[in-house]
Amino acid sequence: MKIYVSIILVLLLSVSSLAQQNLTDSLRKVFFNSKDDSVTFKAATHLYDFYEETNRDSAFFYADQCVQISRRNNKKLNESFFLNRKAYQQLNTGRYAASLNNLLEAFDLCENTANNKLYWDVGTFTAERDKRLYALACAHHIYGILMLQTLNQDQEIRHLKEAKKIAVEINSSARSLLASLNLGRIYFLRGNLDSALYYEHEAASIAKNTGWQKYLSSILYYTASINMKKGNTDSGLKYLYEGIQSGVAQNNLDGLSRCHHVLAGYYISRGNRDSSLYYAIKSLQLIKQLGDIAQIEYHMGDAYKEVYEAYQLNGQFDSAYKYLALTQQANDSFSQRRIKNLAEFQALTLNQQQRLQNIEKQKLAYQNKVRTYFLLGGIGVFLLLALIFYRNNIQKHKAKLKIEQAYDDLKSTQQQLIQSEKMASLGELTAGIAHEIQNPLNFVNNFSDINKELLTEMDDEIGKGNLVEVRSIAKDVIDNEEKINHHGKRADGIVKSMLQHSRSNSGKKEPTDINKLTEEYLKLAYHGLRAKDGSFNATIKTDFDHGISTINIIPQDMGRVILNLITNAFYAVSEKKKQMGNEFKPTVSVSTKKTKSKAEIRVRDNGNGIPQKILDKIFQPFFTTKPTGQGTGLGLSLSYDIVKAHGGEIKVQTRENEGTEFIIILPE
Repeated sequence: MKIYVSIILVLLLSVSSLAQQNLTDSLRKVFFNSKDDSVTFKAATHLYDFYEETNRDSAFFYADQCVQISRRNNKKLNESFFLNRKAYQQLNTGRYAASLNNLLEAFDLCENTANNKLYWDVGTFTAERDKRLYALACAHHIYGILMLQTLNQDQEIRHLKEAKKIAVEINSSARSLLASLNLGRIYFLRGNLDSALYYEHEAASIAKNTGWQKYLSSILYYTASINMKKGNTDSGLKYLYEGIQSGVAQNNLDGLSRCHHVLAGYYISRGNRDSSLYYAIKSLQLIKQLGDIAQIEYHMGDAYKEVYEAYQLNGQFDSAYKYLALTQQANDSFSQRRIKNLAEFQALTLNQQQRLQNIEKQKLAYQNKVRTYFLLGGIGVFLLLALIFYRNNIQKHKAKLKIEQAYDDLKSTQQQLIQSEKMASLGELTAGIAHEIQNPLNFVNNFSDINKELLTEMDDEIGKGNLVEVRSIAKDVIDNEEKINHHGKRADGIVKSMLQHSRSNSGKKEPTDINKLTEEYLKLAYHGLRAKDGSFNATIKTDFDHGISTINIIPQDMGRVILNLITNAFYAVSEKKKQMGNEFKPTVSVSTKKTKSKAEIRVRDNGNGIPQKILDKIFQPFFTTKPTGQGTGLGLSLSYDIVKAHGGEIKVQTRENEGTEFIIILPE
């Protein structure tokens, strides 16, 4: 049924295309025949909008024409705007250095407030400043996508969030939508599915509320991909079919081809012969129509591969082998071009750009000489490339061995660091246990000394025949013996409890009193820190929900998580105490709470909090804010993995200079 719906949509697209073709024919006539640059510019603008997501080459041509017209008429903001669009088309076809070149020019123009008045219509804004900021938001947006394609992760999110910030400032729903769309895209590629889904839903909401749905098919594609990655296959398929419908309606071949690409992969995995072949061929046709796409997520090699797999699934092996060969050719071509383009991109800096501009000015004087040596230089370059490729093939094996050795070394180092973290936790436990046992032992020693003195005194009284005093002393000795027995049992209980929690981990879950476990590790964490720093004191607040029944966990593992969070809380308030002195009252609160079918453990401190800029990194392995030598950076990472292994989740809420709260949520 789904495949028939898609066929109907394609037929509707054909009808719609006829009307659009008539419009584009009229616009081309205006573009090629008008003598008025402002009219020609508007025609080229509309033609670019039409081809933007349907044909990369045509879109680039009209963007370039708009740049040239803007330069002739000194319309700096329009020039900046279409330099951005040239850069967008170039990065989608893998020409990263050229894309960066145009973006740098665009930034120079739209960051210059002197250009506020130099424009034809830009967007729907009335304020001159907003028109310039609109172009600046566009530059940040395209630059963020370029950083995505060139794997510059530190900059991609920063520039897209700057684009989003400007869009909100000037109330541009279009730029806000595009920023959210691509932020969701980046978080999806990073595996941060919740953040990705948040931004895609935000983009979809803007599209539906404003009626501007040109990129709704792309939004629905990423929403579908996120849902399928989460295991929500039915929802993912629903979004993909909606994406196809929107792509047809909006003539967005990029979103349309991506939706067909995912559906082809899905039906191939399910062994559905007809649907897999239909969507694979349709995806290939669309990407060919769109142009020479060279994106890291999806390119011609991917489309050929799915056609090959679909034909193989259908038992049409001649066609399958044909497309297998095309897949290999396309992938080889993509890899070679990407290596070349990335090398050019890395070589290009702002200073080099100025140098290239100076060379361009001098080039006219040496043009005849260059032509003389052009053929010889071309042959030399060809031979050099041949030599480089030959050497690369020889060195591949050596490089592979080096990478494998480096990987083994890395794994060994990681294991050592994990062991270091475990030993650090053991140290905390040992210090806490020692302090806990010391108190009852002190009582035993003290009462033993008192009994010794009393027995000596009783011996004297017996000699005197004073039975009344003897009986009184004997009663005191008996009372003291009961206290010795009480505190001895207390020490015995502590040792047995700690042996229970420190014995070899069987990896099996068992019913555990979460309140008792939390209280024990709270005491151990506090006494462990006190053992290292006798001057440390903190107010400890507890609020245990006694309505929580026992829950199935591995107590040793969950105890390590609780110990780590409480130890971090004590460390945070201790550091703030050192900064603020006696004005600050360190407080750590530990509580448990039953919520429906789950149990919560909360650890809160009133320390300095966690800065927002590093909040996303705290659960990453080997990330720590502690001074060198004081932390391995594995505590929170291991805690996160342990909680996830129990089917739970761990959250963090923080405010800078006010404190942090970690929340463990476990199924009962």
